[in-house]
Amino acid sequence: MKISTPLSFDVHDANLENYLAALPTTSGVYVLQIAGNHPHLGSSANLPRRLKRLFAPSSAGSGSIIGRLRANLARIDCWPTGSKLENSLVLYELARLYFAEDYIRRLRLRMPWFVGLASDDPFARLAVVNRVSQNSGAFLGPFPSRDAAQLYEQETSGLFQIRRCTERLAPHSEHPGCIYGEMNQCLRPCQCAVTAQEYASEVARVGEFLSTNGRSTLAVLSAARDRACDETEFEQAAGIHKRIEKVKAATAARDQVITEIDLFNGVALTRAAQAGHFQLWPMLQGYWQEPVLLDFRPGEPRTKSLDQELRERLESALSIQNVKRKRTEDLAIFSRWYFSSWRDGEWFPFTTLAHLNYRRLVREISKMSRSVPENGVF
Repeated sequence: MKISTPLSFDVHDANLENYLAALPTTSGVYVLQIAGNHPHLGSSANLPRRLKRLFAPSSAGSGSIIGRLRANLARIDCWPTGSKLENSLVLYELARLYFAEDYIRRLRLRMPWFVGLASDDPFARLAVVNRVSQNSGAFLGPFPSRDAAQLYEQETSGLFQIRRCTERLAPHSEHPGCIYGEMNQCLRPCQCAVTAQEYASEVARVGEFLSTNGRSTLAVLSAARDRACDETEFEQAAGIHKRIEKVKAATAARDQVITEIDLFNGVALTRAAQAGHFQLWPMLQGYWQEPVLLDFRPGEPRTKSLDQELRERLESALSIQNVKRKRTEDLAIFSRWYFSSWRDGEWFPFTTLAHLNYRRLVREISKMSRSVPENGVF
């Protein structure tokens, strides 16, 4: 995401207090450019109030800490924001710019967790990781926490007979094995009980389960249960039903937003800092793209329907895709926003832009335009 041009103020200007009072009453990010020192990067839920408290002449006597700070300041740069998502993205970009060595620590940005088949081993297994490389295979995410990812991994592993051990296998008949093999919950490739091809077949079933979140497995089991009932094999039907319940327990451990990160596409809708404006924040393959600003002020003339305008604006914005960022960090920002209790927008996932639910998007924009935001901008 490109950093927009900031609003800049000279701290020694006699009209500084008036300039700060004219800022929109929104959240925002600011940078204090300190002569001969590193800049100070901060954010606030009420940008003008924070800056006025810091730099109003009445609160900055020459002997105070604020007064000494003002004496060394070159200028103030600030970026008003309309949502917590925008605030997080602007803060992230500025932290990368000014503190390239330790911006992750400064932002306290926790990497999200992913579940997938570790493809770097001929005998693949399910793994829970918080770092995903470009060639590490298909991983699902982002999960809100490590516990959530491990729960899904354990529930899914219990449905199949793939290995749970983490060692790099060197199969031989004298391998001691493990408890899962003794309980018939593993195909025991370590003891050469199956061939590599047979084990790969089970891994393929796991991959299909992950890609559909169990829908394909549930369809097969439901058909088998119905067939057993029709043939009056009620004990067999009861056993299949228990397996269906286990599959449903596994699928319930995965939030509906979680998908393969290579297919993680969607649009976040939030308010913008300008009154009567909204912003669309597209994400493609887990990478944030440039935002789209929408003018939805009452009485503003429109030459086309909002539905058509949204389609055209998004198609134009996504004609050039940005996939050169750090995807894990982009997904970390998404995860922090989406799974938070303070999320201030809506998320609209899609496989392709043609599948985006434009009707729901239009309804949500109309709903948000009629409501009064918490910060009272419009």
